[in-house]
Amino acid sequence: MWLVRLPTAAVGQRCIFDLPANFEISNSWLSSPSPHHHPRLHDSVDDRLHGRLRNETWLRIASLSQVLALQLPSATDKASPIGALLMPAVTTPSTSPRLSTTVKMEDRKRPAVGSADDLAPPSKRVAVNGSKIKDEAPDMKEESWIEVLDEIELLADASAATKKLEGPPFLSSVSFKDLQHFQSHLQDKGKAIGIKTENLLQRIAALRGEVKPETSALEGKITGLLAAQKEYLLRLDRLNSEKDVLSEQLNTATLRYFKAEKKLDRAKSSQVQKLEQQAFANATRPPSATKEGSEEPVPSIGTNAELLLKYEETTAAAAKQKEQLDNLFREIRTLQDENSTWKAKRESWSDEDFIRTDVFKQFKGQNEELIKRINNLEATNKQLREEAEKLQSERTTFRTQLEADASQVTQELEADIAARDQDLARVRSARDEILAENTQRKASMEQERQSLENMKELVAAKEDRISALESEIARLKPSDAEQSTADLSTMTEDELRQSYKKLEKDFQAINDELPSIEKAFKRMRDLGQKRVMDFDGLEEKIQLLIAEKNKADQKYFAARKDADTRNNEIRSLRHQNSKSAEIIAQLKELESQNRTLLGNLEKQMGDLRLTNATLVSENKKMESATLEGTRRIESLNKQITDLTSLVKSKDSASAIVKERNIQQEAEVEKLKVRIEHAQKDRDNWRSKALSNSSEEEEMLRTFALCSICRNNFKNTALKTCGHLFCSKCVDDRISNRMRKCPSCSRAFDKMDVMPVHH
Repeated sequence: MWLVRLPTAAVGQRCIFDLPANFEISNSWLSSPSPHHHPRLHDSVDDRLHGRLRNETWLRIASLSQVLALQLPSATDKASPIGALLMPAVTTPSTSPRLSTTVKMEDRKRPAVGSADDLAPPSKRVAVNGSKIKDEAPDMKEESWIEVLDEIELLADASAATKKLEGPPFLSSVSFKDLQHFQSHLQDKGKAIGIKTENLLQRIAALRGEVKPETSALEGKITGLLAAQKEYLLRLDRLNSEKDVLSEQLNTATLRYFKAEKKLDRAKSSQVQKLEQQAFANATRPPSATKEGSEEPVPSIGTNAELLLKYEETTAAAAKQKEQLDNLFREIRTLQDENSTWKAKRESWSDEDFIRTDVFKQFKGQNEELIKRINNLEATNKQLREEAEKLQSERTTFRTQLEADASQVTQELEADIAARDQDLARVRSARDEILAENTQRKASMEQERQSLENMKELVAAKEDRISALESEIARLKPSDAEQSTADLSTMTEDELRQSYKKLEKDFQAINDELPSIEKAFKRMRDLGQKRVMDFDGLEEKIQLLIAEKNKADQKYFAARKDADTRNNEIRSLRHQNSKSAEIIAQLKELESQNRTLLGNLEKQMGDLRLTNATLVSENKKMESATLEGTRRIESLNKQITDLTSLVKSKDSASAIVKERNIQQEAEVEKLKVRIEHAQKDRDNWRSKALSNSSEEEEMLRTFALCSICRNNFKNTALKTCGHLFCSKCVDDRISNRMRKCPSCSRAFDKMDVMPVHH
């Protein structure tokens, strides 16, 4: 059931006729039914506002065919391909049925008219069963929605002759580019729906025709009347709440008045006044010496005080009454202003009763015209449905062929990829072996070269050493040793010269041997240091090689893990491929189920035509119900008059109570003045009593007063030292942590304080 919702601010009603530019589309396929669909009374304005808010939250997608039918100027044409998508919509603003697979008639009962929403014009209502199919899967819902959007988009493009489609034709949500991107395709379904709906709404807005001024004027009147009705209902509720609050205030005021009246009666009683006068006289009685001298002027002072007291009482009461009168005048002015505004609004509301106007008749005629247009569009809808079935069968064959080709190509590519992977692994293993052998040979050749150089240096050092040793052997022959051992005293001068020359030669030979020995020693030392450095370098190389070996092992194991993960991914992809194939099979089954569902929907179309005829008869019944509603309104108006009379009686009672309160307030002001005079008299008598006291009395008084504050009597003792003070000063010192006696400065605690009774 396709419905169009008016954008009224007061009531979320919907009707079917030419719409203005600012309209909204609502579809009840995806949302909950409207609260107006249920024949029940709203208890308060909050419930009605809640229902309106629920109507505002209906989803605004998948509702394009009714927009095309209501907005395009060529929608009445039988050959229009767009109007064929419309379902017969005969609902009125009070219904919002939910579309489902089965349709049934609503159990017709005459509702009690108790709210303003039920006073709308009679309507033709269809209750569509909102139950779901038990075997209906969520995937079926999504795919059916996307297919509906695709079909509507194709028909919208066919209606516009200048616009051409981009991309391959007959694509839906089940045809996707690659199986590997199936998950992302499923995630982007919502975005695709939103984009398609936006495009279609833009096309519809471009193809929208003109709106009749009569319909816009009628819509404005209806919305104004409904808004005024809602406003009056809200004000009525507010006045009721204010009435309740005022009644509660009246009850509390009466209670306070009764309490004040009791207190006033007690204060006015003669017995209580006598007792108070006696107590006051006893408290303020002067000594006998002063009593004799003050007997004569007392009467004159008493009469003047009484006159002054009466004067002050009257002035206080007059000021209070003046203030009360000002407040009452202000309240009367505000009430008069509110009364005038309410009267004006009430007169305007009674003059524009929208039920008895011609708006309903015009709306009924437009509804009949729309029903005729829908019947004409049903014929074209059949033709377009047959064409859509043909195109859908062609699309299914094309899809199956495309899927078969794609599966064959993927299998061939997978086999080729597996062979290439094997060749690549074999080439990589051969490359790694050759590189390892090459590095080993290079290292061995480098070591041999270094060893040859070291051997050459050792041979040269050895030759130097051999030459040095030969010269030493030649120098240290036995003949020379024997001659050297001879005694110098027995030798002649020539022999000494010869031995000296020989020794000189030996010394020269030794000097000649020293550079070669030094050279050989240096060479051996350099070779030894070089050998040590070579050994250190070899150890470092060994450590580096060990670290590289560990890294290579780690890389090897990481490569093995990567290979395992790749194998697992390949397995998961194959598993996903099999799952996607299963999903495709399921989608094919869903497509067949959709076809059967389409046949069932065609059968339901026939049933809906029959229900349309029954709804026409029910419309007449609803007219009689509207008459009964008007009678009910009259009875409610009588109740309103009764309530107004009751409110007036309550107002009169409250006025009486206010008068009593005013009188009581005046009495209270008088009593306040009397209390002030009594306090003044008490202070005067106290000052007189203090002025007539002697020195001994003053000394005794100061002895009895607290030595800290000099105001209160001593009534608290400290156990530690025995000094007396008033309880207030002791508590202040304890709270201020000054816990030392002011007289002797001895420390005391809270437990050391003891009250003293005189």
